Amino acid sequence: MPSLPIVEQIQDVQAGRSARSGLAEGTMGGVELMAQSTAGIAPSAVMVSGATLVAAIAGPGTLYSYVVSLAVLMLVGWCVARVARLRPGEGMLSHITAAFGRAVGFVGSMGLAFGYLLIAAGCVAQFSQYVKPLFGVAPPVSAGAPGTSFGFTLVFEVLCVAGAAFMMIRGVRVSAWTGVVLEILSIGAILLVLTLALLRHGFVLAPLLPTGITLGQVVGGMVLALLGFVGFESAACLSVEAKDPQRTIPRAVFGSALLAGALYLYSSYAQMASFDGSEKLAADATPLNTLADGLGQHWLALMVDLGAVASNFACVTGSLTAASRVLHAMGESRLVHPKVALAHPERKTPHIAILLLSVVALAVALGMAASGVNELDVYSYSGTLGTFGYMVAYILMGLGAPVLLRKLAPRAGAGLAALIGGIVAICLSYVFYRNIYPVPVWPTNLMPWLFLGVLLAASGWYFAGPARQRDGHDPARLVAEPLG
Repeated sequence: MPSLPIVEQIQDVQAGRSARSGLAEGTMGGVELMAQSTAGIAPSAVMVSGATLVAAIAGPGTLYSYVVSLAVLMLVGWCVARVARLRPGEGMLSHITAAFGRAVGFVGSMGLAFGYLLIAAGCVAQFSQYVKPLFGVAPPVSAGAPGTSFGFTLVFEVLCVAGAAFMMIRGVRVSAWTGVVLEILSIGAILLVLTLALLRHGFVLAPLLPTGITLGQVVGGMVLALLGFVGFESAACLSVEAKDPQRTIPRAVFGSALLAGALYLYSSYAQMASFDGSEKLAADATPLNTLADGLGQHWLALMVDLGAVASNFACVTGSLTAASRVLHAMGESRLVHPKVALAHPERKTPHIAILLLSVVALAVALGMAASGVNELDVYSYSGTLGTFGYMVAYILMGLGAPVLLRKLAPRAGAGLAALIGGIVAICLSYVFYRNIYPVPVWPTNLMPWLFLGVLLAASGWYFAGPARQRDGHDPARLVAEPLG
């Protein structure tokens, strides 16, 4: 553990930051942080469509894509938890900045905010996809088919974002509890359908012991498999608002990832077994609805749609809540315009950041829909791009953990942190590489380059703006330097 003088200096920095932030300091307990991370993941939304998207790439190796993704992200969670115990009350922006400086911190924060934003946009689209059948407007369409009913898409997506923004501005605890209640109801309906379908079709070993799979299939499927987990670290973005962050944030991070992993493995296995393989599963845009109708219980299909609507709404609130805290911290550090750091005087929420992100997420979802892209493809494309953003932040977090341990607590196992962080960086870098070579099919082949273009544009903007305005009042600066 760090020495007493180090702890006192860190606490002084945190107290100063909290006093300026305007957020509801120390109001969220462990259960509420777990709710935030779970809402950020939105496991039931992934259970509805995730296996279909992963199976289209990984084929019979779908389960292995999820297993390896879970293992890698548990290592990321270890890095986040280890640093959170040494630097309570600090978010990932502060951690990365403290390890590598403002420029790298800016890139990591942009990657994380970009990821949250695009995941939210994808979930806005999926909200529309599953609410339409409930109103009898239009059935969901398969991947690659042109989008339909743009007028209804516009109405439903505006309602989704407006409702989410209202909940987020009203209070972080309100949005967290709303998200977890919706998730519980959604997961219950989905598990019922999956279990009944599995009992009808029987347990088989083929999904567990597939033949003919390749490393390329497993790694290729990992981007969309990782998409199912990203957001598990979102509790760390609420470090200022957390009670006892040294204890509650690590528990929320690990607990939400393990819960999601168990649900995805069961869901993927049940769907592959019920569809007799990955090919039929990959060809079905709404596999759970198909399974429910096959049971002769159409009301279950409606329950699945309701669950998907609820879960995607929860994911929009969870993702944008986390993104708003990242943007708020960037505004405090003057990495973006300081007005973004303003908090609502009564609700203690970063309302400017929430409104800005909500408008952008809606614009992305509606812009793609207006161009003829259907909701499932909007989710797939925006989710893929967003996952790259998370991966950059996770890599920097993995590499930064040993740096911070060496500076703040040299006896706290920096060697183990270096090993774990190195594994994280190598694994995620390899996943990114496999999405460049061999060259995937269009438009997936464009995704890595679009993301790199965004990073380059963000880096150029940083050196043209915030890098010139450095004033020496960065709250992370004190703990970025060796103390002692």
